[in-house]
Amino acid sequence: MNKIVVALEGGLGNQMFQYAAARAVAARTSSRLGLDIRPLRASGERAYSLDAFQLREPLELISEGSAPRRNGRVRSYINSLLGVDRIFRESGFRYDPAVLSITSSLRMEGYFQSERYFADIAQAIREDFIPRKDLLAEIDALAKHLIPAGPCVSLHVRRGDYANPATMAVHGLLDASYYEKALRLVAERTGQSFPVCVFTDDTAWARANLPLTTDARFISEHTKTALQDLILMSRCAHHVTANSSFSWWGAWLNPSQDKVVVTPARWFQPASGLDTRDLRPAGWLQA
Repeated sequence: MNKIVVALEGGLGNQMFQYAAARAVAARTSSRLGLDIRPLRASGERAYSLDAFQLREPLELISEGSAPRRNGRVRSYINSLLGVDRIFRESGFRYDPAVLSITSSLRMEGYFQSERYFADIAQAIREDFIPRKDLLAEIDALAKHLIPAGPCVSLHVRRGDYANPATMAVHGLLDASYYEKALRLVAERTGQSFPVCVFTDDTAWARANLPLTTDARFISEHTKTALQDLILMSRCAHHVTANSSFSWWGAWLNPSQDKVVVTPARWFQPASGLDTRDLRPAGWLQA
């Protein structure tokens, strides 16, 4: 039986993109799926995070041995031990249609940040990303106390690591004017204003700078994990994302056809040269 192995890198949102793209390839080619978590261990910056979800079997977690190097005979030898003899490396930030040519066992490397990689199995991916039952019970309890009973807007402010000079040079930081425009767009598209649920790693900045009304709720002050924030975000009716894969998924996991999603027009700094045309699903807005 063929096997698709995907190298996991980055945080929760990145790992979700990598899993979803590889799961779609595995489904289309009737292959087993392997998740190589050794690059995460090698970098030491991020932990494997997908164990919080009810991922479908069969699924192989590859954790033993050294992560394959980018080039060289050692890499080829290790790939042969994994049962894959080819490598599909993402060619750029845009959707790569060459993924459709995959027909046999291989290793996937990249970030694959486009719904187009897995749109044909969207429902299955949403089901895969349902939290484990024990974690879901905690999130459901939080939702009852934190998320308004009626429609509301999730708003994500990411600063934290984005404020580091090296990261800021790639991503940049969103200012209050973006959030003002985005909330105005939601109101224009829906014909009304909604309570805002703020998710952020910098509550002090958000409280001091965001154009919010008194009914805003700062959800991240009451949560303990990124997973809780992510799923609570998806429980909101509409979404204002940051330039972050984390809030991209918070909006995407909401299956409603009536949701309004607003994203930053500038996802990366211009100097990055990254083409984000395939990043936003059809119908998502830019501000």
